[in-house]
Amino acid sequence: MVDALSKLGHQLQVLTSNHRMPPMGVSGEKGVYRQLQLHDAEDVESKLGVSYGATYEHELAHLRVLHRRLDGLRPDVVYVWNMHGVSKSLLLGLQDQGTPIVYDLHDNWLSPHVFKLDPWFTWWQRNQSLRSRCYQFYMRLIGSARRRLRHFPVGTAADLNLSNATICSESLRDDLVADGLTQAASLPVVYPALNTKHILFKFAYQPARKFMWAGRLNASKAPGLALRAVKILKERGLDISLDFYGMGEPTERRAMRNLINASGLSDSVRMQGIRPGELPSEYSKYDALLFTSCCNDPFPVTPLEAMLSGLPVVLARDGGIEEITEDGETALLYEAGSAEALAGAMVRMMDLEDGGRAMAKKCMQKLHAQHSLDIVVPKIEALLSASISS
Repeated sequence: MVDALSKLGHQLQVLTSNHRMPPMGVSGEKGVYRQLQLHDAEDVESKLGVSYGATYEHELAHLRVLHRRLDGLRPDVVYVWNMHGVSKSLLLGLQDQGTPIVYDLHDNWLSPHVFKLDPWFTWWQRNQSLRSRCYQFYMRLIGSARRRLRHFPVGTAADLNLSNATICSESLRDDLVADGLTQAASLPVVYPALNTKHILFKFAYQPARKFMWAGRLNASKAPGLALRAVKILKERGLDISLDFYGMGEPTERRAMRNLINASGLSDSVRMQGIRPGELPSEYSKYDALLFTSCCNDPFPVTPLEAMLSGLPVVLARDGGIEEITEDGETALLYEAGSAEALAGAMVRMMDLEDGGRAMAKKCMQKLHAQHSLDIVVPKIEALLSASISS
């Protein structure tokens, strides 16, 4: 989205975290500043939210980084995508200063229960230690609490002004409303879009036997479900293979390899290595993608990317991706969390004589007509412009 807006003549900078990235960022990357440290990262001091000193220093570091970028660029508007693990006082402070903010919501970081995990909020509102409560009383007594909270405001998700915001799916909107964020009820849905110029399209189809799975190797993405489905089909005598393109910590990858070996499927199930940005070149090598998420995913990018490439997909009925697909027409859907149901959907895919070509082509046509960058970028551009003039 940033690249597309830049090509339209807008000047943008990206301030983001250094999560899983080398200190110098990505080679050749311009205008991207990876200078924020997520408070929920594994290497962050555990005293955040407990120790005032550690928490304040964390907030101060984030504020200094933000203001360096603001002073250098002097932006007309701040475009916020995901603040999961980032200090929420930054947004509240910008809002208090009257800075126009546009939210493009693709994650549940605005859920009140997630928002309240912010360390600064935790220290002021949820820290029950006697020492911290006494120190808060002392700070209020001498007036330093007021000064600190003026620069680093404490608030809830409901205190944010979401009048300039879009949301990636009806599923996420419903979840936020159910969690108590009533402002989300009126947010317009703008589905994600991808730049198809970098996708290697699939042209050759055959009855499905070679499947792939891609995503984070954690419980919410349920990679083990795909493994169990393969085992079910193998026990029925069906000759299939599955490649996992798993992303995650070394411990997660090791656990997945151990699970494959323990299942007795190492002859037909493999773990594949992948670098950031390389996955789009892999889709055309497979007959179908398995998407097994069971966490009410707001809107997963991987199956969208696969469908845009022309790869047939087997999708769990989970989250936002279900909103743009129709079972048997643009994808094959199954009940999330059921290995038996997934195995049944895989058999349905294997029985398609054209290898899913017709279904994939219909899906591609629909996605290009409704979810391409050419469709989505003008909507975001209009929202950004409107926020400046309002």
